[in-house]
Amino acid sequence: MKNISIALLSVFLGAIGQVILKVGANKLGELSLSLNTLYKDMINIIKVPQIILGIILFTMSFLLWIKVLTKNELSNSYPLVSLSYILIMIMSVFLFKEEITLRKILGTGLIVLGVWVIYV
Repeated sequence: MKNISIALLSVFLGAIGQVILKVGANKLGELSLSLNTLYKDMINIIKVPQIILGIILFTMSFLLWIKVLTKNELSNSYPLVSLSYILIMIMSVFLFKEEITLRKILGTGLIVLGVWVIYV
């Protein structure tokens, strides 16, 4: 696969963006996103710096991913995206004090095994 380092950077930026969005969502609180509150909710969303930063990181990830897709087959590239699950699980444990269960460890192991099978 060409540009694997760019693909991995895209995955990493996407995972970081997701975690930062979670930080922002925690600050934001609940949203109804109903037609009556949609405008107010959107204004509240864009006022949270972590949400803006998360969007910026997702945009960077997206642009890098487009570059990857111009050089590689989608079926070879997309399995790398599953590595973001692992990154997010690890970051969630440290940042949000989420619990790592045996099921999460087994599931993560299966993801790693699947990516390894595709690339080896």
